[in-house]
Order: sequence, then structure tokens, then C-alpha cells
Amino acid sequence: MYNVDAYLKSLTSNAVKLSKKVQDGIAENTRDFRFENQAHFLDTNDDKMREIRKNLDSRYEKEKLDGLKRLIAMISKGRDVSEFFPDVVKNVASNSLEVRKLVYIYILRYAEQEQDLALLSVNTFQKDLSDKNQLIRAMALRVMSGIRVPVISPIVMLGIKKCVTDLSPYVRKIAAHAIPKCYQLDPAQKDALLDIITTMLGDNSTFTIGSVLMAFNQVCPDRLDLIHPQYRKLCRMLVDMDEWGQITALDLLLRYSRTQFLNPIGKSTATTAARSKKEKSVAKSFYSDDDSDISHRSDESSDTSSDEDNNAVDLDLSFLLKCALPLLQSRNSQVVLSVAKLYMHLAPAEDSYKIGRPLVRLLRTHREIQYVVLNNIVAIASQRPYVFDQFYQHFFVRSTDPVFIRNLKLDILTLIATESNITFILRELQEYVKSSNKDLVTQAIQAIGRCASNIPEMAESCLGGLLNLSYSKSNSVVAESVVAIRRLLQQRPGDSVVMITQLTKALDEITEPLARANIFWLVGQYCSQLPTVAPDVLRKAAKSFCSESESSKLQVLTLGGKLVAQEGTLSRTINLLFQYVLNMARYDLDYNVRDRARFLRALVYGSQNGAAAATEQDVDDQESRPEEQRAVEGGLTEDVGGFEYSEKELNLSEHVKAILLSEKEAPVQENPSHGREQYKVGSMSLVLNRVVAGYEPLPDWPTTQPDPSVRRLAATMEAPGYMNDRTGFGSDSAYAQSRQGQGNSNMNSSGGMGSSRYDGQTGAYRGAETLDKFLESSEEESTDSDEDSSSESESESEESSAVEGSSDGDEEEEGSDEDEEEGDDDDEEEASSSEEEAILPTTVKRANGRK
Repeated sequence: MYNVDAYLKSLTSNAVKLSKKVQDGIAENTRDFRFENQAHFLDTNDDKMREIRKNLDSRYEKEKLDGLKRLIAMISKGRDVSEFFPDVVKNVASNSLEVRKLVYIYILRYAEQEQDLALLSVNTFQKDLSDKNQLIRAMALRVMSGIRVPVISPIVMLGIKKCVTDLSPYVRKIAAHAIPKCYQLDPAQKDALLDIITTMLGDNSTFTIGSVLMAFNQVCPDRLDLIHPQYRKLCRMLVDMDEWGQITALDLLLRYSRTQFLNPIGKSTATTAARSKKEKSVAKSFYSDDDSDISHRSDESSDTSSDEDNNAVDLDLSFLLKCALPLLQSRNSQVVLSVAKLYMHLAPAEDSYKIGRPLVRLLRTHREIQYVVLNNIVAIASQRPYVFDQFYQHFFVRSTDPVFIRNLKLDILTLIATESNITFILRELQEYVKSSNKDLVTQAIQAIGRCASNIPEMAESCLGGLLNLSYSKSNSVVAESVVAIRRLLQQRPGDSVVMITQLTKALDEITEPLARANIFWLVGQYCSQLPTVAPDVLRKAAKSFCSESESSKLQVLTLGGKLVAQEGTLSRTINLLFQYVLNMARYDLDYNVRDRARFLRALVYGSQNGAAAATEQDVDDQESRPEEQRAVEGGLTEDVGGFEYSEKELNLSEHVKAILLSEKEAPVQENPSHGREQYKVGSMSLVLNRVVAGYEPLPDWPTTQPDPSVRRLAATMEAPGYMNDRTGFGSDSAYAQSRQGQGNSNMNSSGGMGSSRYDGQTGAYRGAETLDKFLESSEEESTDSDEDSSSESESESEESSAVEGSSDGDEEEEGSDEDEEEGDDDDEEEASSSEEEAILPTTVKRANGRK
């Protein structure tokens, strides 16, 4: 019984100890999952700072990790912790991946300040380039290239060369990122880096090629000749690249196409023809299953005409446009803008319909993205408005739209207005006029005026609507309405009489200075058509001259001068009214009004010293002039410039009618966003409407067709085995090693990479689409190997026979002639297949070659 009690007590004590141990272990492990608050790392008191060096020298990885986290937190707060550099460098070879990451971050921050100590860690980075883990290899190269010490540039170059041939696409991607860093560190390495870029451009991994193109743009952006053999491959890889790689590739292919192809826009259908096609089409809903361009292909005739136009475009250029078309469905707005830029600057007019729907789809995102997209739509619509005319409803202003988006939408509505949608657009703009927001009302009235200017058929109805708005109680509405009416009347002089008469009737009720000034200008400009209305308007204006605004006074003076010039000095009433207005203006407080009165007095009446039209004030003005000026009026003299002139030449009163009543050219109503179309689509210069630093305009189209055969030289080229991986992040697996061994065996057996290598991830053979094709290819390879062995034996026998019998010269010449004929036949076959090679995939061309 005693033994049982002792056993139970020992068992209980052991269980308590075990549970406590488990709890401690759980509490310790929860730190790895970061369940506790991380704010204590930002504590910068002296006690905590003294513990950092102790933690860095500890033999436990968790304590080292805590010390490094505290250092990184201090760096984030801007505190200088370079004194811990020797303690941190000692942990560069730690077994913990988390510790290494933080050490690398710290070294990158303070390597320039502590160059001597940073060089001590370079040997460790070189060793890490051969590590089994691809993450460690990549981080080692990243940190080594990020240490901005010019002494280690040769070492960085060796590391890049080593990682370029790495089996992991991720490591090769980091090597591509290290190329611009090495170039900035030592520009003398450009030639060697250029060779590396040329090699990496042959990489078939979509995970790597985007970084390679970025390095190309930063090191040698003008060497477009390196893109020749890789052009078609880049076009095919566009869909599988990451988003930022797609943006870089599209920009590079755009620059390449502008220098290697002729302008296809001039060869395509004109804008009017494209619009006529569209009018025949059947309207589709926005979320229809068809593509955006299907609605514009209504009948067979349009299909055949579009095919004829596409035949005028280079095959390689059309191949690029076809490969970039699926990217319009990308979730990244910049990718969609890049494709729109490609179609805007490269595609024919009829193909630009395809970018309308994707760009409108981007308007459902955040307002910052909306602003950028709307600016690009304005630039596109100013050149090709038919791209968005069917989507006019998506540009209607919402109550939640901010001012900068609202104004852009109104600009787009005026640009895309056509005969088919102008009725709906004007109806929507009339609703905006009823808004309580004065700025929106002003912008809407201006938009109505621009729509009427762009579409003359709707000008009459727009004038009627604007005339009704001129009776509004809002001064801003009245002012903008009268200004819009004045602009339209200058374009339509035939409607001026009735419209101006209606405006003069409302002159007593209109109090807005801008509106009254525009009415006075209209009456004066068309006074010849208003023989009874114009003098009465001058009479009313003379009564209220003192209470008018500055702009109205100036226009009243001009109105009086025009009436005197029209009627002459015979109309005593008009002359008296004008003299009254001139006398009132002479004592006006505003100097602009006084100067205008003096100018018009001298222009209309000239130097009539004794004429009846001259008043006593005119005589006083003449007597008050200096003697030199009276000498000038008396006869010939010289001015300051040395030119001679006479009184007859200065008397402009004879030409006053031609000066004041000349036909004024109708003003051109420019869009507020005018000028954006001169910049590239998707650029910051287009958004800001000015040239920003780093902006490079597109190159001009070539005048002569460059040699298209340069893109066909590498139609059957194969990249090295380590660059044929089209998989994603990693390749450190058994199948990658087996692929490497199999590639080496293929190289040893046939002298090149096999055309049907087994892909362990997809479970298929590259170069063979089905099992039957793979078996046929394997049989052909075996026969090829037999033929190679037989050809080798035949070549040996031929060499021995050539040594023994050197006198058979005639037979050898006949054989050479036959060989030349066979060579000519081969050249003809290659020339006939060149058109086929332009669009066929690589696998099909290999099969044709084996056949």
C-alpha cells in the first residue's frame, strides 16, 4: 500500500513538471508566431540599447533576432546605429534565415559608412552564392550588388555571371536586377554587362524576362538591334509575364516597332470610313460576351475590307497587336493603359475600337485611378473620338464625383458628341444646369456651347436653349449663356438679327456685367443689320453709363464709335450721343475707360481742328499739346526712330469703318484639356499636361522599310537548358536536376538540346503535343543518329579517297556544280517558307524542319 502511494505522488509531481515545461515551451513558441505586441522594439531607453550588444553576441538565435529587430526599428525612426556594425557583421553567416535577412538589411544601410568592415562580409556572400537554398543565393547577390563600394565591382560582376547560369529562375531574376546596380557602380563594365544582357534576353522563363528587359532599358536602351532575334518570343511571352514585366515589355516593344515598321495608320481606313462602319453596326451591351470590336463588324463586306486593310500592315506588327490584345482584360490598370498606348500609337484606326471598353471599365475603380484614366481618354478622344462615342452614358456626372473628375467627364462628352448621341448628351447637360452648384452650371453651359460648335446641325436648338437660360435669375447662368450665344452667333451670322433683338429686350433685366458687355459688343458688331435697334441701345447705355461696370463702359464706347463709323457725321443724333459718352468717359475714374475714349475720339474724328464736329474740349486738348506734337501735325518731321511721316499718313479717320466694322473671325473653342494629345498615352506628362523630367517622346516612323529578315534569323534558335524553364518561382527540385542531366546527355549525344525534353511538372514532352507525335519524333531522332553515324563513316572514306586520288579534278568540279544547284534549290525553299516562319510557332517549324 505504501509503494502505491509513493508511486502516485511521484507520478503527480512528474505530471506537474511536464505541464509546466509544456506551458513554457508554448509561451516560447508563440513568439515565433508574433502573437505578442511588437511595439516594445521601439523602446529606445539606455537600458534597452545596452541589451542590444548583449543579444547580438548571444548564442541563441531568438535573442539575436530580438536585437536585430530593435536595430531595424531604430533605423526606421531615423536614429544612427552604425556603432553596432561589427556586432552585426559577425552574424552574417547565421543558420537562421530570419537573422540573415535582418543582417542583410542592416549591412545595406551602413555599408557606405563602414566600407572596411563591409568588405569583410563579401567572402561570406561569395560562399552563399553556392548555397543549396535558392533564397540564400538570391539574397547574397542582392546584398553584394547593393553594397555601394566601387572596389567590389569586379566581384559583383563575377557573382552576376555565376547567377546568370543558375537553374533557379528566381536567382536569374535577381541577377537581372543586379545588372543596373553594377552599371551604376562601375560604368566601365558596360561591355561585359551588355554581353550578359544579350545572353539573358534568350531566357525563356516568363518569371525572369521582365527583369531582363528592365535592365536592358537602364543599361542600353538604344541597342534595339539586340531585340531583333527575340522579338517574336517576347510577343508570345507577353501573356505569361508578371504585371510589371508586361508594362516594361510593352513599352520596349512600342519603341522597337516605331523604328522597325512603316506607319500603318496612313495605310488604314480613314476616320470617316470607320465611323460609317460603326453606324451600320448593331449596338451591344457593355457586358456582352463579344469583344469590343465585334459590334463594328456587322456584315461580310466590312469583314473583307478590314482584312484588306490588315494585309497592308506588317505581319510582325499585327502579330504584336494580336498578342497584346488579351492583356486588355488585366486587373492592373497600368497594363491596360500600356496596351491602349500600343494600339493608339501603332494600330490602324479601325483597330482602336478595341481599347474603348477596357478603358471605360477602369472608371469603376478608385477616383485616383479614374483621374489618370480620364486624362488618357481625353487625349485619345481628341484624336479618335469614335472610340468612345457609344459609351457616352459612362461619362455622365454623378453626385459623388469630385471637381477634377467632373470637369474631365464634361470635356469627354463634348469630344465624343455625334449626330447619334447629341440629343441624349444635351438632355443630360440641361439637367446639370438645374443644379445648385454654380461651378457645375457654368461648366455645363460651356459644354453646351462646345457641342453646338462641333455639330452645326444642333446649333439652332442650342441657341434656343441658351436664350431661355439668359432669363435666369442666376447671374452666373446668364453670363455664361450670353457668352456662349455670342460665340455661336459669330459662327452663324445668319441667325444674329433675331437673336440679338431678343437679347436687347432683356437688357433691362440683365445686371451681370459680363453679359451686358457681350450684348453691347454684339449690337455694335452687327449694327448694320440693326438700323433701329442699335441707336436705341446706345441711348439706353448713355443714360446708365455712369453706373455701368468697366467692361460694359468699354463696349459702350466701342458701340458708339461703330455707329458713327456706320452712319457717318451726317446723323446728328448719333454724333451727339457719342459725344456725350466721350465726355462722360473723359472724367471716369478708370484709366482704361479714359484711354479708350481718347483713342476713339482721335480715330473717329481725326485732326479736324476747325470742323463742326470738334468740341471746345477738343480745342483745349489741341492747345495743351506740346509744340513738337503740333509741329508734327503741321507738316513733315522725324520721329525718334528716324522715319518720316506726314499728317495724311496719320489721318486714320478715312479708314475708321474698315477698322471698327471689319469682320471678326469666329473664336475657336478649345477644350480645357487641349494639348494632352501631344504626349504618350499612359505617361505622367499627359496627366500633368507638361513635360516632366525623364519623359522621352516616341521616335518618328521610318521613311523606308528596314530589313525584316533580321527577325527571322533566330526563328529556330533555342536558349540554353537552364533558361528554358517556363515555370514559376523555384526550380530546386529533383526534376530540375534530372532535366539538367538529361540536357547534358542530349548535348553529348546529338551536339545540341533535344527537341522533346520531358517536363516533370506538366507531365508532358516539350516539342511534342501528343504521345503519337512524341513517338514519331523519337523514331526520327534515332534515324537521325544512324544517319549521322553513317555520314561520319562516309566522310572518313571520302577523306581517304581524296588523299589517295588527287588527280580526279574534273569529277570533283562536276560534283561541286551539282552541290551548287542543290544549294540553290535549298535557298528557294527557304525563301518560300519565310512567310510561313513569320507567324508559325517554334514547335511547328521544328516539325516541318524534321520532315
